[in-house]
Amino acid sequence: MKYFTIIALLLSFNSFANIFGKINCGSYEPTKYPNKKVFKGTFKSEVTEVGVKEFFETAQNDSKQIMWKLELLDRATGKYKKSFPRTSPYSDEQTAIEHQIIQPHVVINLGEKTITGSNNGEFGGELLLIDENDKITLIERMNVEDIFEMPFGLVITSGLAHLSWNYGDVHFINSDFEIEKLYSLVGMPESSWQLESGDLLINSYPSGSQILTKNGYMKRVQCIANKQLNRD
Repeated sequence: MKYFTIIALLLSFNSFANIFGKINCGSYEPTKYPNKKVFKGTFKSEVTEVGVKEFFETAQNDSKQIMWKLELLDRATGKYKKSFPRTSPYSDEQTAIEHQIIQPHVVINLGEKTITGSNNGEFGGELLLIDENDKITLIERMNVEDIFEMPFGLVITSGLAHLSWNYGDVHFINSDFEIEKLYSLVGMPESSWQLESGDLLINSYPSGSQILTKNGYMKRVQCIANKQLNRD
């Protein structure tokens, strides 16, 4: 009886493995995305006690009641400055302003508007909208892995793997630039690209690949050749 149980377990494991369709996943081809630019994302920070009064006079609260200011520095690359108040590192009783210079790693042009995505690991990231007048609007705070145009709209892959955390999500942005979650991933997305079929392949950390079909469905797959994306 014990042997029959072992055989049944082995058969069940084999059946489970076979539900992941094996496909040739190819690799990331930048020429497929003429309206998208990929950079080496950078993050620089400076804290100053100068200009605190002026900041509070001009800054406005966002929808989550966090005071911040965003200033576009270079539209071509999407580089921007984010400023917000914080406790001074020089005195616990003083308020200072932290200025962060952020170079998003992905920028996608949509006519007169631009979407940018940054990812600073455990320090967070941001998905931003830049309009035709260079005004920056925060769409969502998230660690953006990549941005893709699918037949049904813009798709954002995002997530984080840090300490005990390992999660990933797929979001959708509609024509009004409102965001909603479509699916959870098996882990943080490490790389993603569109296949010849138009489907979107997403490779999660530490292992596990999924496909978001061009019709909006998600399914697990197993890559025959899973080449990682190198953007350095």
